[in-house]
Order: sequence, then C-alpha cells, then structure tokens
Amino acid sequence: MPEIIEVEFHSKYLSDFQLSRLVQASLRKYTVAITAFISDAVIIENRCLGVFFDHLQEHEAYRTANGGIICTTIIQRAWKEGRFWLLETGEGNYLIGSLKRGGGRRSFLELLRSCERLKSEN
Repeated sequence: MPEIIEVEFHSKYLSDFQLSRLVQASLRKYTVAITAFISDAVIIENRCLGVFFDHLQEHEAYRTANGGIICTTIIQRAWKEGRFWLLETGEGNYLIGSLKRGGGRRSFLELLRSCERLKSEN
C-alpha cells in the first residue's frame, strides 16, 4: 500500500522568495513551451501538486485564476534547465519555481531517484 501523504495549503499567497523565483523563471527562455509555473510543489504518486501561475489552457472559457491548486498528470520526465527543474507530463511541461516546505524537496528527490532506477533498468 502506498504511503499516505497529507498536504495542507493554508494560503495561496506566496512569500517574496516564491514570487521572486517565479519572476526569475518567467524571464528565461526554455527548450520547450511551459504550460504553467508551479510554486510550493510536492510530488505525490508521480504527480506534481502545487500552486500554479500562467497556466496555458486550451479553452479560454475555463481559464482559472493564478494562484489556484493544480495536480498534474503522471510525470514522464524531469530535467533541469538553468536554475529550474522542468516536468514533462501528458498535459504539457511544468516549471517548478519552489518546493513545498516540509516534504517538497524529499518527494522531488524520491522522484529523481526513481527516474534514475528506471534508466538503469532499461
């Protein structure tokens, strides 16, 4: 049975550090189109959960406001460009601006380790 992780978002307001990371990330050019920038990211069952900004959506009628909570589809690949990590999913490419305090970094490192294991097996 998978480990149960409880995630609480007490506020969608971001710290000055988180906002500055998102601004820095948005000013850089990437090798792929960025679907959304994610702050306070945590990885749960190979999906990224966090607060999103500048989300590109197919239907403008359903566009959600910045600062909403997102859960991506299953992460297929993770790589670093410059100072930021990018995640490829079936929906698009997401940039991690910051990791959630108290478990975000640990969950992300576990994702990277599992990706390395899969590479070595193939």
